[in-house]
Amino acid sequence: MASLTGLNDGSGCSQSSLTEVIQNLAATKSFKVNQSQNILYMAIETIKELAPSLLDVKNLSLTDGEPKAIDQELFKLSSLDPPHAALVNKFWHFGGNERSQRFIERCIRSFPTFCLLGPEGTPVSWSLMDQTGEMRMGGTIPEYRAHGLVTYVIHCQSQALIKHGFPVYSHVDKKNKIMQKMSHSLNHIPVPCDWNQWNCVPL
Repeated sequence: MASLTGLNDGSGCSQSSLTEVIQNLAATKSFKVNQSQNILYMAIETIKELAPSLLDVKNLSLTDGEPKAIDQELFKLSSLDPPHAALVNKFWHFGGNERSQRFIERCIRSFPTFCLLGPEGTPVSWSLMDQTGEMRMGGTIPEYRAHGLVTYVIHCQSQALIKHGFPVYSHVDKKNKIMQKMSHSLNHIPVPCDWNQWNCVPL
């Protein structure tokens, strides 16, 4: 499985051309392409640094940007190890196969990762970074959901990346209202463009 991403400035011209190229390539190389449009979010600190013209202060509804407190006796902030790739792969929307697990392993080995270890000492919530510098694959195991854990992890990841000068951005599916609400709570601002993704799966 391969995943490609790209911006659309609203005109759709470059993206429609790219879609055509990818579809033609798929026909010759025997793989299936699923295209989706997502919302691109950037941390407000990143927008101020890289694209201040995108900020319309009058229309911004900002919070304090702090996540809900967690029980730090039960949950310990940590990082992922390569063997944890199987867990992430199990819950990642684009995972579930050997190729995606190898990709996750490379991300864990190569880029900063953040997770919360539960009472058993194993990851219960996590967020990674991929080769584009985007925050990706955030998730929580089912029995620990609805406790604000992934929000806490992503907040810690964002603050650490900002501290080291990284741009902080991620995409959210247009149907995923929960993650959109979480992004707003952390003052991650939707950028006025589409964030297109093409997922290429061998037939």
